[in-house]
Formats: sequence, C-alpha cells, structure tokens
Amino acid sequence: MLFNKSFLPSLTYLSLLSFSVISGLGLLNSWPTFALEKTIDKDQGELIAQTARKNWLPNGTYLYGSSRQPDEIGQEYMVFQVHQGIVKGAVYMPRSEFSCFTGTFEGNQMRMSIIDPYDGTRYDYSVALQVPSTVASNGQWSDIGLEGYYRLNDITHNDQKILNTCS
Repeated sequence: MLFNKSFLPSLTYLSLLSFSVISGLGLLNSWPTFALEKTIDKDQGELIAQTARKNWLPNGTYLYGSSRQPDEIGQEYMVFQVHQGIVKGAVYMPRSEFSCFTGTFEGNQMRMSIIDPYDGTRYDYSVALQVPSTVASNGQWSDIGLEGYYRLNDITHNDQKILNTCS
C-alpha cells in the first residue's frame, strides 16, 4: 500500500504505459534465452539451436503474393532477397508504384522497414511467419510461409528489375 501512495501519483499515465510496454518487450525478448538455457538432452539441444538460428528463410530470392496468381491487378506482392537472415526487397502492386524495404527475421516475424517512394519516410511493418512443425520439416525451414501471402515460384523479369532497384 505504501508503494501505491508514494510512487504511483508521481507517474503520469503515459510514463506508466511506456514503462509497461518497455518492460513487456524486455520480457518477451528474453524468453528464447530462457528456453535455450534450460537443461535438455543433446538431440533436443541441437534441434533448439537449429530453430533459434534458422527461424528464417534460407539465402535466396523469393516472391510472395496476396494472390496465388502472379501479376494480378489489385493484388499485393513482395519480392525480396535473403542473405544470412537480412532481407532486402520491395512491396508492389502490378502496374503501380513499389516501395523498397529492408528487414530481419525476429522470432516468428519478418520485421521490415518500408521506405515511402515519395518522401523517403520509413514505416515499420511486420508479417507473421508460418513455420512448419519441426517434426514435419525435419529441422529444415525452407517451407516457411508469410501469413496472408502465397509463395510464387516464377520470378519475372519485372520482379527482378524492381528487386535490383531496391538492392
């Protein structure tokens, strides 16, 4: 009770909210560390280490779309390259403008900083990863999906041109 009387009145609602958010983020970011420090047998340890290091797409070039069909008017597409967990690419709609982005994989998300093509302002955005179960994937993460997007295999000349502009 003494804590409530002496400490809380000096805090504004905004500073209390900020403290709660920062504390929460700190706890969330420390969870994987706690899991890796747990005592486990050798096989489980290797699998957890693979999961912690490889919870992203392998190096390569990728195309994802909000439609299963490429180049569909009114649909959103993302073309990007992954190199050691670093992502560089573009978000675009066919026959329209595109926005470049850079990003990383953090937890079960691809976190991006999208650059406005007109004024250069950066906007943070994230897409949840759809990670297959470890048992089904045998520790391989090449089947990771992006929530709300379909993986498309045919990267067109135009996709590559947009990607080259953003790299």
